[in-house]
Amino acid sequence: MLEVAVSTLLVAVPLTACAPQDQPRGENLRTFSSIDEAYVAVNEILGCEADPAGEPIVPIGDGVPLTSAQKLCFENVQLDLYPDQKALQESYRLLSDSNQGKIHLVHGMNWMVVDFSRLGSGQPSTWNAERLAKELNGEYASVGT
Repeated sequence: MLEVAVSTLLVAVPLTACAPQDQPRGENLRTFSSIDEAYVAVNEILGCEADPAGEPIVPIGDGVPLTSAQKLCFENVQLDLYPDQKALQESYRLLSDSNQGKIHLVHGMNWMVVDFSRLGSGQPSTWNAERLAKELNGEYASVGT
């Protein structure tokens, strides 16, 4: 139920509600060819749970899912794979415009690892997003308010 509520809150946020935040640059960032390839790389760094509880939160843009595939790493940390840069940027904008609290994320050209820990449990994240960004040639960002 929490995933549906958080998803609804993120989708329902008007895109003009907050001052615009920087969009992902996408220059020289890592790309993955599949969710499995991305998951293996993330898991090697974060040590994901074998079978985390819950379901990923699906970012919705213009009434359709923005992701092509998703997988949980931890209960409130998910990996999203995007079909193109436009879908990733729209998802990033939705997260940036959220007023549900700070959301930590790491993204590459077509993937994003998103930490919903603050929204899901009220607790801060326990994984090192900056290390993940460095080791996967991605960018770290803290978005939302």
